[in-house]
Amino acid sequence: MKVLIKNANVFDGRHAELQEKVNIVIEHNLVRDIVSGSIPESGFAAVYDAGNHTVIPGLTDAHVHLSITGDSLSDGWRIDEKAVRSVRFAREMLLRGFTTVRDAGGITFGLKKNIDNGYLEGPRILPSNSMISQTSGHGDIRANHAEERITDRIYASADLNSKLSVIADGVDEVIRAVREQLFLGASQIKLMAGGGFSSAYDPLPTVQFSLEEMKAAVCAAADYGTYVMAHLYTPQSMRRAANAGVKCFEHATMLDEETARIVAGQGIWITPGPQLGREYPLEGLPKSVIKLIEDFRRGERISTELINKYNLPILYGTDAFGNTDKAAEIQLDDFRLYKARFGSYRGLVAATGNAHELLKLSTYQNPYPEGKIGVLEEGSFADLLMIRGNPVKDLAILSDVNNIRFIMKNAVVYKNML
Repeated sequence: MKVLIKNANVFDGRHAELQEKVNIVIEHNLVRDIVSGSIPESGFAAVYDAGNHTVIPGLTDAHVHLSITGDSLSDGWRIDEKAVRSVRFAREMLLRGFTTVRDAGGITFGLKKNIDNGYLEGPRILPSNSMISQTSGHGDIRANHAEERITDRIYASADLNSKLSVIADGVDEVIRAVREQLFLGASQIKLMAGGGFSSAYDPLPTVQFSLEEMKAAVCAAADYGTYVMAHLYTPQSMRRAANAGVKCFEHATMLDEETARIVAGQGIWITPGPQLGREYPLEGLPKSVIKLIEDFRRGERISTELINKYNLPILYGTDAFGNTDKAAEIQLDDFRLYKARFGSYRGLVAATGNAHELLKLSTYQNPYPEGKIGVLEEGSFADLLMIRGNPVKDLAILSDVNNIRFIMKNAVVYKNML
């Protein structure tokens, strides 16, 4: 089947200058050509006139959790309940223009398979499977007063109901846990390398996994042609992860000058969400929590300056999870915040072309090798949006889903308001 999109003003995912009034020729599920001039419309199964819209690649959210469908990591939902709820979660992400997501932890293979074969609607999924955590790490969500402890600690699940994370201590257990995720089909490995907000027994400043353990994870992933992404906030965690060969830092909110230079030198990717520029109500919170949020807001301002100063490679990642209304608010509002932090053009590339570059790190673990993701050019998947306005100039227009007038994924139209 051939499809023509005419009169398109194309942002290709890389360059700030639009290709104006061009024609996009789609054959089967790939972009076959982008050409100027008139093209006879006979022979095309469908023709869409882009008119005054800007045509951009489908968006990529590089940090979501499709299987965390409650309001916290330990929400009490069983894995089968999460699976049912994640169906709606995935479809609504697609209808916000996200044609690809990198899932940063959780069981999504069944969802991914049924989206890929057309049975369900949703984005392409780059799965990490279970997050790997040390005991008492960010991902160990067991109650520490439990009478029965898990004794087989090799690939022991931190939450037997959801398989959100697994516990691994020591080099051998870490290698086993990495290989288990790869065996199940992970595109990349998610390692919990520092503390966080959402688990009870790992204060945020903690540094998690020894250097030897992290190196073991990186080596085991590299043996299968892929990479490790690491949850971390502090410079200490970042420097250890960089030393171990981790390729992608998730959050990195407390980035400092020394660490920024290391990141720049090694070409490490940063997914800088969640955005603490959101106005969180502080009333009624403990003073210690208020101080932590204030410290993080200060750290976010400094990290923004350093990311821009050293031109560090960034991805658009929102950490979207929980109920669907919350995810919608986060995924859309972050465009406004990325614009404020990094500028419209750079923020848009983070959500498009940079995803194409990131996928190169997965090599033969990339589940979608047939086409290019995140760009609009010959050989790319026919994943594209038509936008009212020009997000290269004003990224915030993507915060209003009504400005996304047309959504195509894999040459299938999911929204048409032209």
